[in-house]
Amino acid sequence: MSSLIRDKILPKEIKLSALLNEVELVGGIYNMGYEECLVLTNDSWKQNAGGIPKHCFLLASVMEPDKAPLNDDDEEIILLRVIGPAQLPSEKELINVRSDAMREIITEKGRKSIKEPSQIVDILTRNEIQFSGIEAKILGTFYEIVVEGQRVLKFGNDIDNFYSSSRYKVYKPYGKSLSIISSYPQITEQEERERQSEGTSPKRIKIGTVRYGSTLRRSRKIEDTKPISVPVKVNIKDFISMKTAIFGMTRLGKSNTMKIIATAVFQYAIQNNEKIGQLLFDPAGEYANVNPQDKTALSQLGEEFVVIFRYGADAKKKNEKSLRLNFYEESIIPEVWAMIQRHVIQEGGSQYFKTFSTVDVIGPNDEELDRSRFNRAKRRRAALYATLMKAEFNIPKNFKIDILARKDLINLINGFLGKEFFKTKGRGTLTLTKDNMYEWWDIILKIHKTNSKALEFNNKAWIDSELEAILEIYDKPRGRIGYNILTGLKKFHTSETSTDYVEEIIIELKKGKIVIVDLSLGNEAVLQYCSERIINGLLKDSANLFRKNLPLSKIQIFIEEAHRLFNRTKFEKPDSDDPYVRLAKEAAKYEIGLIYATQEVTSVDSQVLANTSNWIVTHLNNHKEVNELSKYYNFKDFYTQIIQSEDVGFARIKTRSGRYIIPTQIDLFSAERIKNAKDSLKQLEKEEGE
Repeated sequence: MSSLIRDKILPKEIKLSALLNEVELVGGIYNMGYEECLVLTNDSWKQNAGGIPKHCFLLASVMEPDKAPLNDDDEEIILLRVIGPAQLPSEKELINVRSDAMREIITEKGRKSIKEPSQIVDILTRNEIQFSGIEAKILGTFYEIVVEGQRVLKFGNDIDNFYSSSRYKVYKPYGKSLSIISSYPQITEQEERERQSEGTSPKRIKIGTVRYGSTLRRSRKIEDTKPISVPVKVNIKDFISMKTAIFGMTRLGKSNTMKIIATAVFQYAIQNNEKIGQLLFDPAGEYANVNPQDKTALSQLGEEFVVIFRYGADAKKKNEKSLRLNFYEESIIPEVWAMIQRHVIQEGGSQYFKTFSTVDVIGPNDEELDRSRFNRAKRRRAALYATLMKAEFNIPKNFKIDILARKDLINLINGFLGKEFFKTKGRGTLTLTKDNMYEWWDIILKIHKTNSKALEFNNKAWIDSELEAILEIYDKPRGRIGYNILTGLKKFHTSETSTDYVEEIIIELKKGKIVIVDLSLGNEAVLQYCSERIINGLLKDSANLFRKNLPLSKIQIFIEEAHRLFNRTKFEKPDSDDPYVRLAKEAAKYEIGLIYATQEVTSVDSQVLANTSNWIVTHLNNHKEVNELSKYYNFKDFYTQIIQSEDVGFARIKTRSGRYIIPTQIDLFSAERIKNAKDSLKQLEKEEGE
């Protein structure tokens, strides 16, 4: 076969040649190693390529564009990343020449008859001083394998040989060639087998565009002829059931990135007819509500796909559900009491508030375990409900609570009333309702204040110190010193239902819905407890399915301010029952994907970081944080850029299937992205209809 015919036919068959379709020659390698190499370049070549910024991808190969390789040994392309400038062997002489030339040019400016720089430096010298060196890191080698007769592009994170002779030419990729690099792997070996056997095509979703640096002047100038800002597409399967870290300072695009990922997972689930539930905790209301800047919200994906749980939910909106509990529901007294405890500790400063928060209103689950403790806890619980009534918490229609009351106590109370108002049934069971609650506790308090001995039976006080702590709050008038302290919790209470919102959230997630928990109302302590309840509920449900060897539901959980939740000190405690620690440790086992965002890398436990599959890093302003980050993958190469570049959405991305870090400008979450996700649904419905 002649070289002309070979050059026309073979490049079209070789997948590798696509990497050299849209490239610009920028030099050649003059010093080669296994991990780094030195590239000879020229000012003119750099100008033609639109500049060579730091971290820029370069390709080195013996192969040439539009030409077939001379032999099999040449069928490879080495991927490089620019580290910085390098000295040429003749650098000292070049520096002297450049210095002399610059001195002449500067001196010439002060003369009456000014010479042009071209008249000062001869053409040979001018050409010589334009040469310079580039130090580049070797990221690996592109080569080909054959899968069932089909060529597939493969990448190895090293080189298995190098030649000392000056054979490698170096190119800067742009356009389609750069797209292959930025979105590698476009198809894996396994996906190619599935494509051939099942007819399925791999799905890649655009997350942003390639961006090498903060300054974009030259890349924009040359964009029309040599597009540099090419798409960065990711395999969204990398994010499903895996841990993803988003590191960066506040207001630099972490929430935007989370919305991009959530929408991509939603789109993937539609395209693959899967149910993947997504849970987003929304402390600022930015996922549930329309952003005033870009006029978008994640909830715009559609009421049938997004459910919002919030305090003060609008009953008229079918996709809004109440994030409330019935504070009078005995079956959830542990949850209710925990909320009250946290609220009182945060809001109340008096000693009796602290005493109040330590009371046991829960007791044992079974009366047979400890009858006395069980009944005393019931008594305190009834007093707590009376206190809630005084704080004007709406009372359910059929509210009642049964406590044990001795016959002589009933007679004592009725004697004060002058009538047989209270009656017991069975084994001395007294039923308290909204109609008799105040009468009972008001008279109990009067007797206790005037003659506490009257409330002692068999040398045991009916009002113990813990019940007294509740009654002290119950008895206080309105104001910050009494029951009015509880009014801040009223927005978390509902009298209309006894359904636990945790159960509802789990049901919606199993349907494949996006569930946004709007936590923009309420104090931090209570909101933290609400989120912990949800996480505990999810873990409990998943553990139950796991033990029974039943199919697990795929769920993605998005968490902000992760440094507070995955703190190293929490992981140091043995047998910790912290829900977020459990989530971090057990998420993979239960096929739960975890997307966490923080600006404090050092505070996140190393166990979490070591098991994180996907990394998205924007700007960090602290050397301590970047030093910690530098321990993972090749983020050390980007140390200076991470510290200095404060551009919103400018990130370094390393995904699970990605073989190297891609510097990326993350897309802005937009109406177009929402439309694309909805279009995927329409396309699926059309295909199913056909």
